[in-house]
Amino acid sequence: MAKLRIIFDLDDTLYPEREFALCGFRAAAHWAKSALDVDGLDADMTRLLDAGHLGRLFGMVLEERLPGAHTPEHAAALVAAYRNAEAVLQLFPDAEWALQHYGRQGPLGLITDGTHAMQVKKVRALALESHVRHILYTDALGEGRVFAKPHARSFEVMASILPEPGYRFVYVGDNPAKDFVAPNALGWITVQVVRDGGIHDARRMVPGGKPQHQVRTLRDLPQILGT
Repeated sequence: MAKLRIIFDLDDTLYPEREFALCGFRAAAHWAKSALDVDGLDADMTRLLDAGHLGRLFGMVLEERLPGAHTPEHAAALVAAYRNAEAVLQLFPDAEWALQHYGRQGPLGLITDGTHAMQVKKVRALALESHVRHILYTDALGEGRVFAKPHARSFEVMASILPEPGYRFVYVGDNPAKDFVAPNALGWITVQVVRDGGIHDARRMVPGGKPQHQVRTLRDLPQILGT
């Protein structure tokens, strides 16, 4: 049996990130209705998300609904309402199985990008601290997102936390644009779970970022890992 330490990504690997976004959109729409008398902003934001607009979504929706009449303060308040929303999330069924299956074999790890407070909220909403011993938030490793994936820092830190002579590390993620560059370079086993409905383009590769294996469900991990 292979001697492995399994490290997971979070968003769209263990739960559907789109559901977190929808929670935030509902809260943002509630603020927009009460503060700006604008109805149905959550539907517009969902449409923009599904069209692939991520970074500029908040500004775009305000420009659509209040052309020339919105301010930077409106955008900031909309983002704050989104970030402060209560998160109601559930693990993918195969992710819950994988955490239980591999959790019985040894300590698990998790490496996740994103605004620190938001990622902590997701982890707590999913009760992941009861499954995963070591959780690394790349946003907490330095100023801003300097150590966000594909930077190797979080993977190096995780390797120092879980030093086991004779063990190999495995990183399971979903986004080939950032998840696998560092672990590939460090000699880890890399596995991409390919899911429908993710909010990032799972086909966009970067140099050094091709996963060594792909699965459609985490229940297929034992076929690759032998355990």
